Amino acid sequence: MAASTVSVEDHRARILAAVTPLVRSEVVPLADAIGRILAEDVTARLSVPPFDHAAMDGFAVRAVDVAAAAEDAPVDLPVVGVIAAGDEVLPLPQGAAIRIMTGAPLPPGADLVIPFEWTTGADPVRILRPAAAGRHLRNEGEDVAAGEVALPADTRLGPTQIGLLTSVGAQEVAVQPRPRLAVISTGAELVGGQIPDSNTATLVAAGRSTGAEVTAFGPVRDDLAAFRAQLQKAAEVSDIVVTTGGVSAGDHDVVKAALRDLEGFWFGPVAMKPGRPQGYGVLGTADGRRVLVITLPGTPVAAYASFLLYAVPALHVLAGRTVARETAVLAAPVQAADRTVLLPGIHDHHGRIAPLPGHAGHSQRLLAVADALLVVPPTARLVPEGTTVEVLPLHPEEDRHGR
Repeated sequence: MAASTVSVEDHRARILAAVTPLVRSEVVPLADAIGRILAEDVTARLSVPPFDHAAMDGFAVRAVDVAAAAEDAPVDLPVVGVIAAGDEVLPLPQGAAIRIMTGAPLPPGADLVIPFEWTTGADPVRILRPAAAGRHLRNEGEDVAAGEVALPADTRLGPTQIGLLTSVGAQEVAVQPRPRLAVISTGAELVGGQIPDSNTATLVAAGRSTGAEVTAFGPVRDDLAAFRAQLQKAAEVSDIVVTTGGVSAGDHDVVKAALRDLEGFWFGPVAMKPGRPQGYGVLGTADGRRVLVITLPGTPVAAYASFLLYAVPALHVLAGRTVARETAVLAAPVQAADRTVLLPGIHDHHGRIAPLPGHAGHSQRLLAVADALLVVPPTARLVPEGTTVEVLPLHPEEDRHGR
C-alpha cells in the first residue's frame, strides 16, 4: 500500500522528534575553538581594559590643575616624567604633568589626559584648553569587568570572540559537541564516473559549515548488499547518516529497498517541490546507539534543499543548539502551488527577498547564484509582495540558529 503524502511541517517535526541532543560537551584550548559553540557561559577572569590607561598621546594631569586654562591664559605645568605602554607607573604630584602615550597606565593622582594638540612647549608644558575629569582615558573594566559574563552559552566562536576571550583570561572553553555526519550517495552513474558526484561534495561542505564532523561513504553502486554494508559502517561512526538517491519507486532504488521493511523506517511522498520522495528512520548500532538516517532524493537541487529543511535542524538539535527559523519579506509576488515550493532567491539591500527569474527545480546554477531558498507554503493563490515567508540560507554557517 502506497504511503500517503505528508506535509513539509509534519515530515520535519517527525525527523526532529527522532533526535536527542548529544551530551558529550568537551573542553578545548581556546586556539582550537574557532567555529565551535559555547556549552556554558564564560566568566571574565580579567577586566578589559585591565587597568585605567590613556586613550591617546598627551599629558596626564589633574583636572583641577588645568581648569582655568585658555588660549589667551594658558596654564604651565612642569613635566615630571614619561610613561609609555608597558612602563612602570609613576605617581603624579599635584600641580605637575606626566607625558603619556596611548595605552600607557594612568598614573595615580591623574584623572585626565590632555592631548598633545591642546598644548605647546615641552617642559614646562603649556596647557591651552581645559577638560573634565575622565576625558581621553579608558577605565579598567569599562568593556568587561572581571567576574562578568564575557560571552553567554550558545555563542558561535569566530575571530572576534576568540580575541575577547583571550583578553578576559580564558585559556580553554567548554564547547558543545560536534555532531558526526555521514553522507552516502548512491547510483551506478556516480560509481562509474558518468556523472560527477556533486551531492557528496555539496552535502559534505554544507555539513562542515554547520560545525559537524563529516565523512563521505559514497558513492555506492545500486546493490543491496553493498549499500547495507556501507550504511552499517557509516552508522557505527556517526550520529546522523544522510543518503542521496534511491528513494523513489524504481527498480534500482536501493535505499528504499534496503530499509523500507525495517521497523521504524518510513518512505513516501512529501508535499514539496523539488524533493517529493523522502524517507527517514533510526538504525541501531553494535554499541547500542540509535542513529538517525535521513534519506534524500538524488537530484542535486532537491537533495540540497531537503538537507537544509531536515538535516540541518537535526544537526542543531544534536549539538544542543536552538532550532530557529529565518524569515524574510517578499520583494515580489510569488505563485504558490498545492505543495510547498522551494525557490532560489536573493535578498535586496532592504533585506527583502525575491525569487530569481528562470527557476527550474534542477538548476544548480541558479542555486549557486541565490543566497537563500524561499519556502513558499502550499496555497492555491498568488502570495503577494510584502508577505513574510520562511527562508533557508544557502550557506548554513550564516544562518541564525543558536546565535
